[in-house]
Amino acid sequence: MKKFGSAISYLTVDLIKIWKNSNENNFAENRDKYLAVENPPEVCYYRQLDYTRMQKIINFLDHYIDSVTPENEMKMEIYFNQNEPAFIDDEVNTRLFNFSYADKVYAFARENKLSIKIHTIVWYRHTPKQLTDYLENRSAEDKKRLTFKFIKTYIQCLKERYPDAYSMELINEIAADPAEIRALKEEGQPLYDFDDEGVRIDEWYKLMGKHYYIELFRMAREIFGDKIKLLYNDNNEGNREKQIIFKTVIENIKQYEKEHDLKLIDGFGMQCHFWGSKDEDRTFMEEMFEQCSRFGVELQVTEFDVSNHSTKEIQQSIFNNFAEVAQKHGIEVFTTWGLNDIVSWLHEEETSLVDSNCDLKPFTMKYIKAFSRCFENASREKMKYKSKDLTM
Repeated sequence: MKKFGSAISYLTVDLIKIWKNSNENNFAENRDKYLAVENPPEVCYYRQLDYTRMQKIINFLDHYIDSVTPENEMKMEIYFNQNEPAFIDDEVNTRLFNFSYADKVYAFARENKLSIKIHTIVWYRHTPKQLTDYLENRSAEDKKRLTFKFIKTYIQCLKERYPDAYSMELINEIAADPAEIRALKEEGQPLYDFDDEGVRIDEWYKLMGKHYYIELFRMAREIFGDKIKLLYNDNNEGNREKQIIFKTVIENIKQYEKEHDLKLIDGFGMQCHFWGSKDEDRTFMEEMFEQCSRFGVELQVTEFDVSNHSTKEIQQSIFNNFAEVAQKHGIEVFTTWGLNDIVSWLHEEETSLVDSNCDLKPFTMKYIKAFSRCFENASREKMKYKSKDLTM
């Protein structure tokens, strides 16, 4: 089923609520009061969201968006209650988890009849300090057992609070990136380790051991059942060396499925953060999808945007080509990583489908027509009424 989605933050959700309770004369004042209290790092960008831009954001959400993905609100560590320990006497201390920000996004999704995705559980950039501090002097076996226990409890909390989530990106960017490693070497930067299958040996790996991701999928399936799609999410999908690692990870999970008569993994999340290189042409995209389609799982585009590290013309070409290629290869679930160029994580690179005035860019309707169920349903209703008028 088609889903045209966007990443969204609790800040945007709160500003929408403020907009609806304001008018053109007092919105800016109400916005600034709110931002002064929250004081996010990106506050200067959110102050650019004036009354008219907010109205356009709401129209975009109402007319085209089917699903939302919380940008950071469901990730480990970012919004944890810093004064709480991870465990008390080896029992997970759930007071550490702060879901108040994720609750806002979830409530917004439900109020607006939008699907919601859980993003993301295990990512090398976020290993909670409270967890590693508690495990510091424990045996390797204790570290493994308690880490799995910690993650299982976190997933159980997500299930209890967000039972309507349609998918979960369970593991994120676990594959070592050969291109990144080469760049680090050239720059004389510290390198990271990876195992014989190309999986990053990050803090999670050190705590849980090789093939830890299989147990994570098993736990998540046990908790959520078949009511949610479980995804492995990664980036730089067009890199042939990295594709081998993706395929190996998925095959390891599928081998466990076969041995235990279980269904664990549903899909592979292709982030599709394009660099803006001349090499990222239509042929590159075709080959990327052809290779990834051999993984034997559903493909979803999960974090699409296009940077500009060459020329504006090349960036525009990538935007123009991608919707057509993705649709040709059967992509139905598509998420853009940022509602517009103001609130995108790459604020000043014009990477999203909506510009800094919150207007659609010239190529954006290609994406809406390809992936938006909301738009498709509205178009169908219009055709129905036109047909009725013709027969009257």
